[in-house]
Amino acid sequence: MLWLFYPITASAVDERFQKKNHILVVVNQFPLSAIFRRNATGHIQSIEGVSLHILDWIAQRYKYDYSLVAGNTTTVEDLGSKPGHITNMLRLKADVMIAVMTHSPGRLANMEYVHPWLYSTGAFLIPMPEGWQNNMDAIIKPFQPLVWIGLVIAAISVTVTLLGYNYLAKKKNNLIDNREKSGAQQIIVTTQDLIMYIIGTLLNQGGYISCKITKIRLLVGTWCLLTLVLVNVYNGILISFVTTIRPTPPIVSSRTDVGYNPNIYLVVNRGLAGDVLFSSADKGLYKEYGNKLRAYSKSRCNSTAICVEMVKLLPHQHVYFNTLHSLLEVIRQDYQQTKQCKFTFVEGAASHPGCWGVAKRSPHLENFNRGTLRLHEIGLIFLWESWFAADTRPCWSRNQNIQRDKNEKKPLVRLSLDNLIGAFALLIVGGIISLFVFIMENFYFQWKKIR
Repeated sequence: MLWLFYPITASAVDERFQKKNHILVVVNQFPLSAIFRRNATGHIQSIEGVSLHILDWIAQRYKYDYSLVAGNTTTVEDLGSKPGHITNMLRLKADVMIAVMTHSPGRLANMEYVHPWLYSTGAFLIPMPEGWQNNMDAIIKPFQPLVWIGLVIAAISVTVTLLGYNYLAKKKNNLIDNREKSGAQQIIVTTQDLIMYIIGTLLNQGGYISCKITKIRLLVGTWCLLTLVLVNVYNGILISFVTTIRPTPPIVSSRTDVGYNPNIYLVVNRGLAGDVLFSSADKGLYKEYGNKLRAYSKSRCNSTAICVEMVKLLPHQHVYFNTLHSLLEVIRQDYQQTKQCKFTFVEGAASHPGCWGVAKRSPHLENFNRGTLRLHEIGLIFLWESWFAADTRPCWSRNQNIQRDKNEKKPLVRLSLDNLIGAFALLIVGGIISLFVFIMENFYFQWKKIR
């Protein structure tokens, strides 16, 4: 038999519920566990979720008859004048409380824990890094920093060597007599020509050196071969960078960033698992989380919706901690409303148990423990979890890291002006530098003319 009462009142408990095989169950809403389906007026039409399947299986196995009372609170402990899950359970003298609770010494004073039915990883909800095509740094990205450093050293070395050979040629030219001097002058190369030749080959513009000295020609040929390879490699890799949509870095990339980055604010649901774990920690990373909660007045939210809105605030500085199942439900609901993937998450804590509660010294505790263990053993809980797990596609999928089929063609990317912003930025910078040099040359020429 199924009876549904809403909202909770002490008068909801009837004498007919005092039968030996009849249990009163308080159901608290939580993603995956118990989902309330309401009509337009807010009236609960049905309750579904993994916990309801577990309850029904245990009731059939141990010959229970049960009634459901829908909880209307969002926290385990009392929140000001508003009662929490445990207070409602005690007021109604309920036998079982369906919830997703972690162990806490304070809660053990008022109830017993059933063997955990859910093990959920803790995670941090963060804003989705935005993709951008304006690759301002695409001009330098094709080569690693060490390659650029090596290229600069090579260019300087070749230039110095050529200038050295050219200096020796000039010195030798000064020692020969006037009759041979006219022929020796053909081997002299001006310093300006050498430098412009090095720069021109690097920019794939080519150049010309009239010198016929074997040493210089061999060195120049080696330099041309080097620049030929580098320029073609650079052009090939550059195409990949200008056509790639790259995400901006996330505000945090690990749970350590959350604890030790002073610019990040941590928010949690008041009185739920994250608040209890972090506030009671006395060492390690959890203590740092607790310090953040105590240092920030808005760190404890009265509802999940408030925490989610804080994560959306600009500039992005808030991260929201909850179980992974809860965050996946947040991602799903937000995508359904906005049709955009605005959130992702960073897994940040080990798996924590989620438990139900029963009254102190309850004769039903043993049956519920045995039933829960049996369901784990035969794999039914895992099956039911797959039924009610939040579908977060296309924002996130457990199989998103699986490689594409070899026969699947990658979508073509059309080049646009946004892809070439980096090249135009470099052109503008070069134009400004050239204009500055031109102006300085004119000033110097005028100053020298006046003198």
